[in-house]
Amino acid sequence: RQGLMATFMARWSGEYPGQSGHLHLSLRDRDGEPVFRDDSKLHGMSDAMRWFIGGQQKLMPELLSLVASTCNSYTRLVPGFWAPTAASWGLDNRTCAIRAIPGSAAAQRVEYRIAAADINPYLALAAAFGSGFWGIENRIEPSDPFQGDAYSGKFPRAQQLPATLAEAASR
Repeated sequence: RQGLMATFMARWSGEYPGQSGHLHLSLRDRDGEPVFRDDSKLHGMSDAMRWFIGGQQKLMPELLSLVASTCNSYTRLVPGFWAPTAASWGLDNRTCAIRAIPGSAAAQRVEYRIAAADINPYLALAAAFGSGFWGIENRIEPSDPFQGDAYSGKFPRAQQLPATLAEAASR
């Protein structure tokens, strides 16, 4: 039908948590082999996966406007509404902005949980992969994995996410 258009919002009601658009990411080498799994490393995480997460964590506050590009996006990113407010990461921790998901070599991946339903998928993927690649290239170590409820956790100022689109754009 003419005139119909789907509208996706990060948070459509002040009474309910927002709508997510999480990204699940993994990498393969030039031979098609997964690179995130290394059984000889802690938690089975390869150096590449650890650095990938480190880059994402480090740059998330600066790249947030690419992932949360509308004013409505920031109504979802508030304490108590099932969305992260800090660049946190954890092992299979669904309360963190970045979730390392253990599994077989083919299934191990990173969930970039900051993205919402209103993302521009091209910009969000560019931010998520670009920051991860930067982390690998520069061997950026992430913080220790957060354990517990990251929604109520305390994080350093450098990990706090901008609270508005204007703040995110200025960063």
